[in-house]
Amino acid sequence: MADSKKNSSWLMPSFDFEPAKKSPVAKKRNSLESLERTTSDVTTTYEITPKKKCTSSLSTLLEACEPKKSAELVVSRQKRQEIADWFQYKVQKGKPSVLVLSGSSGCGKTAAIRVLAKENGFNVTEWITPIDQAMDENNRIMRQGDRFEEFLIRATRYSSVLSTYHSRLLLVKDFPNVYIENKDSFASLLEKYYEMGREPIVFVCTEIGSSSLLQKLFPPNIREKFAIDLININPVTQAAMKNALKRIGDILNSIAGHILCVSQDKIDEILSNSIGDIRNAVINLIFISLKVPEERQENKCTNREESLGLLHGVGRVINPKKVQNGDSWKFVYDPDDIASYFQSQATVFLNFLQENYLNTMRGIEEVNACANILSVADTLNSEWRDVNLTKVTLSFCTRGVMVTNEKPISGWNPVRKPPSIRTEMQRCLAAAEVRWYESIINSKPKPMEELLDVDMESIIE
Repeated sequence: MADSKKNSSWLMPSFDFEPAKKSPVAKKRNSLESLERTTSDVTTTYEITPKKKCTSSLSTLLEACEPKKSAELVVSRQKRQEIADWFQYKVQKGKPSVLVLSGSSGCGKTAAIRVLAKENGFNVTEWITPIDQAMDENNRIMRQGDRFEEFLIRATRYSSVLSTYHSRLLLVKDFPNVYIENKDSFASLLEKYYEMGREPIVFVCTEIGSSSLLQKLFPPNIREKFAIDLININPVTQAAMKNALKRIGDILNSIAGHILCVSQDKIDEILSNSIGDIRNAVINLIFISLKVPEERQENKCTNREESLGLLHGVGRVINPKKVQNGDSWKFVYDPDDIASYFQSQATVFLNFLQENYLNTMRGIEEVNACANILSVADTLNSEWRDVNLTKVTLSFCTRGVMVTNEKPISGWNPVRKPPSIRTEMQRCLAAAEVRWYESIINSKPKPMEELLDVDMESIIE
């Protein structure tokens, strides 16, 4: 009986009148009450505040700067209305339709299509030319044109169950190279699309330089045959650029204020150099707004007030200008500053000096000294194992020629280009080779007697 009571001590028999020392229910309730008390103390003591999101990725910054509604677009109101009319009146559900957007780079073509398509209830599916190779069902490598054709027909014929939009739009701005080289295959692809496609397509043609993608793939006869609509987007105006950069500046300061500081002065600087390219303007605004530490702002090699050309640099060395500074004098242009401009083309600069230093020399002693200086500079420049030796060579040569030429000859002396020794050697070798072949072809066979009677002196010569 004692053993049974010992094993079942957690039970309370009805005939036992002794008060229970501990109640498991009360213990559990007390633990819950203490837990609630501690949590209430924590919540009252500490306040949880949302952490501000900061980003440093360029792609994330550019994505945040994209327009979200039609009023934020840099495209003119007239062009926006033309695109909206195409969505409302030209696009019919279940039937193919094509729109071509043309314009210069960065004029807002793609952003306008994305925003206006979303406002009209279209989900945009963009084609991006893949880099990796794909295999078909027979384990054969698919060509780029075949993959594009398969994607075009599949994307415009079958809808996605994951999309919340009632319609879909296919966007193509990265054309496969096979269609650029073969225009007939692209025309046949359009015929297949008009036979099997059921969703609209927008082709974006960017005009770069003299290459006109619009004239290659969408000539007037193709547009007339398939009833393709064309909308030409003009470059961004100065007023639209100003409004867009002001909006983008506020966004950048709010999400990337730890690395960027966009001010109105920097926006005005971008506007003064803008050429109607909003993408280029935004990237330049991000880079000039970077917060640079003070110790990195002064850089002798990169921050210069002017860009010195090769001919002007040679002229400053062979015709040095001096100014009086009390009892002494100094150069108007610092020799070390001149040398720092040509560290990447030291050999070319030395060759120009050797070709033109005699134009301003007066005496034979100065010529001799400069010749020795240039010879030593050539020897030092041939040592390529030490990178810092190039700076020493240019400084030594520039300073030596400028100091030696105390009284340069005044007058107009055009800078001559040094002759290319390698070109002269190749020309001489080519001429010698031609003469050698001509001597073999035009030579007549000599009789055996003459070959035996050859003089020994002619052989030595």
